[in-house]
Amino acid sequence: MRLVGVTLVLTDETAERVAAALGKLGRVLRSSAHRWDRLDIGVRRTDVPLLRRLQHDGEQRLSDLAEPQCVSVSVISRQVAALEHDGLVERRVDPTDARVVLIRLSDSGRERLADITRRYATFVHRALDEFDDSEARRMAELIDLAAERMSAELDSPPNERTPDA
Repeated sequence: MRLVGVTLVLTDETAERVAAALGKLGRVLRSSAHRWDRLDIGVRRTDVPLLRRLQHDGEQRLSDLAEPQCVSVSVISRQVAALEHDGLVERRVDPTDARVVLIRLSDSGRERLADITRRYATFVHRALDEFDDSEARRMAELIDLAAERMSAELDSPPNERTPDA
């Protein structure tokens, strides 16, 4: 549990309940990943985060794509080569530094990502249709916040982490 002043913010029991719920959600998401592999959508599920990043942040260097996925540039380079072969991304030489390659989403990649986003949104809509819009928005906010805080905890120096984290 964590104390702020004298006020108890989160009990151990609640933290354990949240951890169990996150574990359950993780199992469901892994199960949906196995279903994804059987769908014919023309893209590997492991490529979607990279495509989303290019859509959100625009053109990127290979090293900038590798870092948030915690992989080497050689791994990203192979992934990008496959996506380029599939016509989903394009590469070009950086006009300010000929040693640097820039990767961007192609028009086909944008269309494919839009289709994937629609399909996944349909799945989420069906699965969560008993929630009203404000509840679903609040759920999204809380999931985002939890992901950010848990990521920050994982990124903190080991001596600053809580035991067993």
